[in-house]
Amino acid sequence: MRIFSVAVAVSGLISVAENVRAAESVFGFAYTADSLPEGAVEGYSRLTHRWDKGEGSFHANDIRIGFDKGVTDRFEYGFWLQGLNMRGNNAFPPSADGGEVFPFHIKVDEPLQSIGGEVRYNFLSPYKDAFGISVLTELYHVRYYAKVDGARTKQWSLEPHLILQKNFFEDQLITVYNLAIESERRVFPEDNAKETEFSITHNVGVSYHIAPKFYAGIEARHHMDIVNGEKNHNDFFVGPTVLYSEQNWHIQLSYLRQLRGNPTYSGYEVQPDSEFFDIDTGLHLEEDVKNEFRFKIGFEF
Repeated sequence: MRIFSVAVAVSGLISVAENVRAAESVFGFAYTADSLPEGAVEGYSRLTHRWDKGEGSFHANDIRIGFDKGVTDRFEYGFWLQGLNMRGNNAFPPSADGGEVFPFHIKVDEPLQSIGGEVRYNFLSPYKDAFGISVLTELYHVRYYAKVDGARTKQWSLEPHLILQKNFFEDQLITVYNLAIESERRVFPEDNAKETEFSITHNVGVSYHIAPKFYAGIEARHHMDIVNGEKNHNDFFVGPTVLYSEQNWHIQLSYLRQLRGNPTYSGYEVQPDSEFFDIDTGLHLEEDVKNEFRFKIGFEF
């Protein structure tokens, strides 16, 4: 298997009285509020596996390697590189006239699909104040369109996040809410088609310190896209998350299942006699999949 199927890492976690370090997220998809301490450096590797569009076969691996550094106890920055491995076979339906809207056969192996950076500022700490508040902003450039078929693209994205966190029972129970508002501008080189996209994402999570070195919980995500000024789709995912932490390294496992989505296919009308016509009409399967699994591992330097 190529590099896309294995996530090898560099990031960190410091245990304090057998609790997760304040700056480390116990969730796979949601962010927690605290930032890295001044001078701390963490590297990480992350694999996100996405699969199942209901018909045919489809799976994709997003591999991210990056690092974060604490400049002060409240401010941190980071950079990351991401690769894409994608395979699809008859996963997309034909259009109403029988045409191929998205490729019926997909094969993408791209070591550098996107590159990005982020900054975070922590206003209040959930471990020192009544609750935590942070703002995180991501800026990144995408070379291949990972959401659908891996087509070549030139895309810039700006995504600010508002992160709220409240801890209970002497920090044994962690709850978070994230609001992300993303603006995207992309051009597809093959036909010079241009597209602007605006999205709103809500993430919530609850995690409990169930045993020494272990946190377990549940998180959920609701996402809505607006493309070229028109509502495109929305979806809702939910699933479990587990964190295992040692003093200088950690492992994170998270799974999300799509429970609701609309419409099933937003970009075109499906051929009426196609086997796709009645498939999972309660889910959005054009840009999304039924399942997402995320594995993260990291060490402190």
